[in-house]
Amino acid sequence: FRKNPCAQFWTTYQVRSSDWSVEALLARWSMRCELVPLRAFEADKSELAGSRLPGNHSIQMLIIRISFVKKLLLKM
Repeated sequence: FRKNPCAQFWTTYQVRSSDWSVEALLARWSMRCELVPLRAFEADKSELAGSRLPGNHSIQMLIIRISFVKKLLLKM
């Protein structure tokens, strides 16, 4: 992200506990995330590609970015 402040990190994760969040880590590293709705690419079903995954589990997809890109680009 330092070398390319406009970079995006796309990731998925399985929600295991509603008591845990990545928000504190995002704030610590001055980052933000955007939730990508799984229905946007038809992945909101109980089975994907003939697999039992995700099954009854809740899967989320995120795009993580640096939160201060505009400020950083203005300084360059």
